[in-house]
Amino acid sequence: MPSNSKKTIEFLTENDLSSAIKGKNLSGCYCIFGEEQYLIKRHINEMLRLAVTDLAELNLMKFDGAVKAQTVYDAVTSFPVMSASRAVTLCDFPFDKASQSEIDKLFSAIADMPPTTVFIIWFETVQISQKKPGDRFLKLFSAVTESGGHVYCIGRKNTADIMRLLQSGAPRRKCRMEPTTARYMIDTCSDDLSTLINELEKLCFYVGEGGNISNETVDTVCSRSLEASVYNISRAVLKGDVAGAYKILDDLSFMNTDPAYILTILASSYIDIYRAYAAKCAGIRPEAAAKELGYFGTAFRMTDAERQLKDLSEKQITESLRCLCECDMAVKGSRVPGRTTLEKAVVQLALIARGRT
Repeated sequence: MPSNSKKTIEFLTENDLSSAIKGKNLSGCYCIFGEEQYLIKRHINEMLRLAVTDLAELNLMKFDGAVKAQTVYDAVTSFPVMSASRAVTLCDFPFDKASQSEIDKLFSAIADMPPTTVFIIWFETVQISQKKPGDRFLKLFSAVTESGGHVYCIGRKNTADIMRLLQSGAPRRKCRMEPTTARYMIDTCSDDLSTLINELEKLCFYVGEGGNISNETVDTVCSRSLEASVYNISRAVLKGDVAGAYKILDDLSFMNTDPAYILTILASSYIDIYRAYAAKCAGIRPEAAAKELGYFGTAFRMTDAERQLKDLSEKQITESLRCLCECDMAVKGSRVPGRTTLEKAVVQLALIARGRT
């Protein structure tokens, strides 16, 4: 058992993990969690390639949360077979629900593991808050660090980082992509890296070797995110592009999207703008405001909101929120079709943005 589960834990970042992998300096126990599962899985695969160089069928063992702690203990404390090292991974062990004896046995495995073992404890579906992980996860983190291991929190990348990943990913697949298209792809599809990499694979296959990926290619090939589509309504409205907003509404209606859902996401984009305005008045940067407001993994929303509010006054923001509130009551309490109510709200929001109300 760790001697002091309440001590401060130093959470390392994705950059720290990348540096350790590049330096080929892997040993001991690693605990990895966070929202960016694409990066977590990619880095774990890289770690396993470094740790297991011979006889993977004997020197690599992977376990999920249903495994008994004794089985993990036996695997972790065993020595490699005709190899310099071996690796053991444990995914989604239920530390918040397991018996104390099971947890103690896993802590013993961490404490007793030989230097020839690389032990990776990671979480895919178990959500852990970096700010308030809970006592049992804190004890796990303490056990790992006291053994000389490291705890990594792999958070979401911001928009600029994701754009760079897409732009560097296209040439590796022998294609081209401009920064504006990378940004358009995020706005259209998602900010989730797993989703974006899958879409990038489709795009590169579609344009072929040496091909250029354009906004039109994204529209032709990629699957649109519902949430991203709704956010694009607010972008179109603020630009005064009512026809563009209606086109997005047509697409969403074709997919039988609930008007109440559309309204909820649309309202949240304006709430983001209001919060960005309040942060700006207080002299707080969008990234700091996002962290303070709990926008974990979605900090890009505050940055986007700040960009959108540049031509809006406090009065216009207030009137827009009032319009959305009235629309909400109409959608939920009126016999008027929800689509009709949304179209009316789009026009009213566009007029407010133009300063004509």
